[in-house]
Amino acid sequence: MALPSQSVSQNARGRYMYRRRRRHRIPMLAVTIIAIIICGGIWWGLDTYSGTSSTTTKPLQVAAEPTPTPAQSQAPTSSATSFDAQRRSRTLETTVQTPAVTPAKQPNAPALATASPDPVPATEPTPAAVAATSNFLPSNQVQSGTLQQARQLLAQDQPVEARALLSAALSRAAMSPAEKDEARFMLTSINDRLVFSSEVVPGDPFAIAYTVRSGDSLAKIVKSLGIQIDWRFLQRINGLARPDQIRPGQVLKIVTGPFHGSIARNSHRLDLYLGEGPNEVFVREFLVGLGEHNCTPSGLFRVRTHSKLVNPPWTNPRTREHFAANDPDNPIGEFWLGLEGIDEHNQQEAGFGLHGTIDPGSIGRNESMGCVRMRSGEIDVLYEVMTEGVSTLWVDNGVQASAQVPGG
Repeated sequence: MALPSQSVSQNARGRYMYRRRRRHRIPMLAVTIIAIIICGGIWWGLDTYSGTSSTTTKPLQVAAEPTPTPAQSQAPTSSATSFDAQRRSRTLETTVQTPAVTPAKQPNAPALATASPDPVPATEPTPAAVAATSNFLPSNQVQSGTLQQARQLLAQDQPVEARALLSAALSRAAMSPAEKDEARFMLTSINDRLVFSSEVVPGDPFAIAYTVRSGDSLAKIVKSLGIQIDWRFLQRINGLARPDQIRPGQVLKIVTGPFHGSIARNSHRLDLYLGEGPNEVFVREFLVGLGEHNCTPSGLFRVRTHSKLVNPPWTNPRTREHFAANDPDNPIGEFWLGLEGIDEHNQQEAGFGLHGTIDPGSIGRNESMGCVRMRSGEIDVLYEVMTEGVSTLWVDNGVQASAQVPGG
């Protein structure tokens, strides 16, 4: 018996249904293709319109919102104008810029401002430019141009020029007290090399090299050269353990002098100078003790002839108590430099001088009988560099600094 699937009528019906389905698929396929074509045309038209619109407005968007540079993104946001902002502003003012073309405004669209890109300076600002714009810097960042120039000279190994520059600046009122303190600190470091070491730096007008000859001594060298220092200073700067530790052919450093001093009464500071007149240079400062009740005399003094003494005896003018040489209780210490007044008002001063002390706690105070007290180890230096009849000491009156130059 034939299965139903093998029946003729079933096969005929299946072929009929297949043909019927194919006749219905053709119109459906055509409708689908037509719909796709229509939708594609609409999409293409919209895309063309939007592309044209974005092409005309895109440059405005880029100009209105430029991509920030790293420097811009890190700029400070405080209300105070920074130095970098001022530098950029000045650069924009002096840079020739290409005029921007103003695009046509779209209807009902907000106006978009154009901005030129931030130009980058070709070079870093010079020291002069920094000084010119220093008014935009916080006060604690403003630096003296003189101090900056001195640092540059020292970086170039020109200590002689740096010393001359800073010494001249100390006499100018334009420098603030803090800047003067820094200048003194720098000068002290410079003179550790130029004055107190055995090195003779080329171009130093106050130092020479001397070759020891047969029969020389430090005292003979000082006398033969006519230099304005004590022979003990030659021993100090040349690192000699004993004054007789020299031999023929040995090269010694000689500092020619003369040295002078100046005392600022209110700060208890003694400034030591080398040279005279416009060539005078600052050497270093010392803290000193002065007279009680402001009894230290003022004005210009000179080291009195035959008044430089080592370990001298002393008699207290008030109590008449006498202290012998080498007495450890001697209040004036181991060195004494007598001073004579050369101004009209101080020529009658007697018994005034520089000396050491056995009371280091009195340094920086007004506790002496009028003389200038110095620490041991510092009065030694003054004794070695101050010359009788030549070296001077200026003492201000404690009210205002004098315009007179020490040694001038």
